[in-house]
Amino acid sequence: MDILMAAFLALYLGSAGLVSSLPCPPCRCQVFKNGTMQMNCINTNLTEIPSPPKTGKHKYKLSVYFIGNRLPVLTKKIMTPLQTHQNLYYLSLRRNGIRQISCDAFQSLDMLYGLDISDNNVTNTSLEKSFWGLRNHTSLRLNISSMGLHVSDDFFHHLQNIPDLNITMRNNSLSEIPHTAMKVLRHLSYLDLGRNDFSDIKLPENYTLWTYELRLDNNKFRKFPNFCILNSSRSQFPNLKRLHFKYNKMEDLNSGYYDCLHSLTHLYLDGSPLRILRRNQFARLPKLYLISLAYVGCAMDKIEGFVFNNTALKHIDFHKNHIWINEHNLTMFHGCTSLESLNLEDNILQKMTQNDFDQLFKDLHFLMYLTIGRGGLYYIPRVITSSLTKLRELELYGNGIPSWEDGRLDNLTRLEKLHMRNNRITVITQRSFPEHFIKGAMSLDFSHNIFSCTCNLLWFVEWMKSNEKIISYLSDYRCESPHFLKGTGLLNLTLSENKCLLSQNERIITLAAGGILIVFLVVGAVMYRYRWHIRYFIYMVRYSQRQEVDTREYEYDAFVAYSAADRQWVIRNMLPVLEGYENLKLCVHDRDFEVGKLIVDNIIDAIETSRKIVIVLSNEFAISDWCLFELNLIQRHVLENGQRLLVVVMLEEIDTRHVTKAMRAMLQTTTYLMWGEEEYARKAFFDRMKMILRRQEQN
Repeated sequence: MDILMAAFLALYLGSAGLVSSLPCPPCRCQVFKNGTMQMNCINTNLTEIPSPPKTGKHKYKLSVYFIGNRLPVLTKKIMTPLQTHQNLYYLSLRRNGIRQISCDAFQSLDMLYGLDISDNNVTNTSLEKSFWGLRNHTSLRLNISSMGLHVSDDFFHHLQNIPDLNITMRNNSLSEIPHTAMKVLRHLSYLDLGRNDFSDIKLPENYTLWTYELRLDNNKFRKFPNFCILNSSRSQFPNLKRLHFKYNKMEDLNSGYYDCLHSLTHLYLDGSPLRILRRNQFARLPKLYLISLAYVGCAMDKIEGFVFNNTALKHIDFHKNHIWINEHNLTMFHGCTSLESLNLEDNILQKMTQNDFDQLFKDLHFLMYLTIGRGGLYYIPRVITSSLTKLRELELYGNGIPSWEDGRLDNLTRLEKLHMRNNRITVITQRSFPEHFIKGAMSLDFSHNIFSCTCNLLWFVEWMKSNEKIISYLSDYRCESPHFLKGTGLLNLTLSENKCLLSQNERIITLAAGGILIVFLVVGAVMYRYRWHIRYFIYMVRYSQRQEVDTREYEYDAFVAYSAADRQWVIRNMLPVLEGYENLKLCVHDRDFEVGKLIVDNIIDAIETSRKIVIVLSNEFAISDWCLFELNLIQRHVLENGQRLLVVVMLEEIDTRHVTKAMRAMLQTTTYLMWGEEEYARKAFFDRMKMILRRQEQN
């Protein structure tokens, strides 16, 4: 504690502005610009209080820190050195082994504003009587923590008429305070009962306290105490603005117990093992400005929608909860239309999609401060840069963000601070930041990223060197690659613009040559991959150019010649598309040949009455005698009536052993359609088939 006190004093001295030091051994006395003087007698083993140094005509406000000494009894006589100073403002007598205090010990300290007698072993009776000397004060800040107190009915009797009274009673193992003791504290403006053993606060019915700040942290509350007067919307703390309820044992919040706190502006519920946050949990607190719910997520089972629905709410602290934010709780911030600050540090957002983030931040258009540290992000959510345009500070540290596209942050025209340390960022260019941020940034932290120290980083390195004052942790900006620069500080790099321009030209030439080679390879691969489609296209162009008008009437649009083994392919693939969707009429021997008629006559009639002839060529077709006979009849008809009548479908590659002279001649003089199992190949096949078989009136 003494180390903390020394640190506090050092901070205070630095902020107040030291003017001079005065001799007052063995203590230290100092005067400050704000018109105050301090006498620090900490751990000096004194047995009496020394007199403050004389300051002539100057009347400084005096603060005395007499801490960690030996002063078992405190009387008016012992306090005499301080009574001579008319402006004694603050007195700390903490940890001096005090056991007895006389009733008049503080009687003549009329200007005393703050009194700290904590960490002493004063008896309850002696302490109660010592308050008599403080009874006429108009304002008093009294600290009686860590004293093993037992509060009697008359404990605060002498303090009841102080108009502005603050009492701190931390760490006293208190589990209750008598009603009669509380009744006299109607003017109590601040009460700190933290680190005690309270499990409930019970005040007399219809009794009110005008306290504006109440601290009940680190007690044993298993449920939220009822601050509302029974059967009424009025509160027993009608002026309460700040309520500290951190680190208790509550698993649930009954909003009916605090909805009556109409003046409440700050609510701290950190560290409570809450299992559920309900819809409109804080909606009926009309002046709620800040809510802190950190360290509550370990046992959290459910977060309902519109939990923080309150248009007055400006700040939400929801960090260190390790809650998975997903589709079940994306609406918890809906209704927070005035929110300015949101801290989501150490929650889990790694499975969130862009649409999920759109939903989560849907109502937060006035947000100015956003923290998502260690959230598992791998990109900057779109909604942040497109909708949260009033952001001044954005903290996305400790994630896995590698980069973002140029101009992504341009909409954040008010951005002043950007902290993205401990990500996976390799390169930062001038287009990574908005122009206004480059010129007017107040704080930047990109330390502990994995920078690639190439010419692409030249601009950032130069910008860092000219803006060192706004960049945090300069020594932690180091190269990760290339390997020969690993560990080198960015400020120590020897990149030059001329060198980078030279290497850039070399890269351009190399890339151009490589690009041309890749284009040739890709074009060649595409032409090989789609060689049949290209052949089909060329054929169809030629076909359309030489197509003659045929005015004859035909019974069928096409006669289909196929082997028995390919019957299922014709029925399942060809007929549903050409007859079902294209309304063409095909002649297939299994269905359309006349029963009882010679097969040869049926084939000749089908050829004569069909506008086109389709041969479904396969290995089974090539080894079938009937199919080869059918092929000869077709070829004779084609020779007499023109090659345009014939359409050849190649179901598979034909084994050269099965290819006859007639078949080879047909394949050499006729462009055929190749069937493929892929979806794109099927579509190309039928597109060309439909073009070939369409009727003249469709042209």
